[in-house]
Amino acid sequence: MADAIAALADDVARVSLDLPLRANLSALDNIALIPLYQRHFDAAESARQAQTMLDELGHAEIALLRDSDMTPAQRFVTKLARACMLKRPRLVIDRPGAMLYDVPYPAFIAHLASQAAISGTWEIYDFSWNQALYQA
Repeated sequence: MADAIAALADDVARVSLDLPLRANLSALDNIALIPLYQRHFDAAESARQAQTMLDELGHAEIALLRDSDMTPAQRFVTKLARACMLKRPRLVIDRPGAMLYDVPYPAFIAHLASQAAISGTWEIYDFSWNQALYQA
């Protein structure tokens, strides 16, 4: 599984334990890094885009939380919002159960995937024994 994920093309956005948040930044600031550094927007516009993404995902309330203050689900939403800001056609979620141990994660992921902010193809890489969780 790790080899398959490492071999993913550049057109893929990833949500993974291996891609941590910056601990000294808020959720909003972690997300705003994408438009700030990849699309060269100014700080105010980057923050506005990040807040819009959190709003669209239904988690505006986590904007000011830092990594240490987040629940696993809030941390996942922050990572997901950061990945969505990349606006890539494919999104890969690597072992969601390892990140979302505080919520029933297949339903949580399905709810997030149904939000208007989400587009493109989602793929979940997980252990073979968990694949039955995603058949719905």
